[in-house]
Amino acid sequence: MPLARHLLGPALLVATAALLAGCAQPGQLGHESEAAPSASAAPAPTTEPALPGVPDVPVTQAGSDAQGRLDRPVDISTPGPAELLVRTEVLQPGQASGWVRHPGTVITVVRSGTVTVQRADSCEPRPFGPGEAFFLEDGRPNELRNDGPDPVVLTRSELLAPGAPEREPVEPAC
Repeated sequence: MPLARHLLGPALLVATAALLAGCAQPGQLGHESEAAPSASAAPAPTTEPALPGVPDVPVTQAGSDAQGRLDRPVDISTPGPAELLVRTEVLQPGQASGWVRHPGTVITVVRSGTVTVQRADSCEPRPFGPGEAFFLEDGRPNELRNDGPDPVVLTRSELLAPGAPEREPVEPAC
């Protein structure tokens, strides 16, 4: 029984993603349609409404396929119903997320560029490059920065309690 409980979170995440992908029609969820521009003509990023104290982060439609490798085991569980958010974001050179906490678990894949992740529990900045992924635990403050010369494209998957915000600003931890 402990093994089944340990696998329930990842199984739920995979099943939800498969269900959403299976229901997508051309032009939805990042799938290209006949009317969609070619891959060489990337759409201009849009900006999500800012939360107080959290900088605007451009959101791009970079497609739906992102794969990255996590360097350690991940244990995901929710105390009740959850919403799955999948979002692709762009950090321009010199841009940072500001210190935030996510009221849910987050797995992020780096699609391009190099992002620096700083977590409150260690304060040691750690770079992640293309094809790498990182896990942010529920409620632990962190900051993401683009210290490089090129834009960083990230795709994150987040499990949230229904109605919870994606992120909340916090005081700098390091």
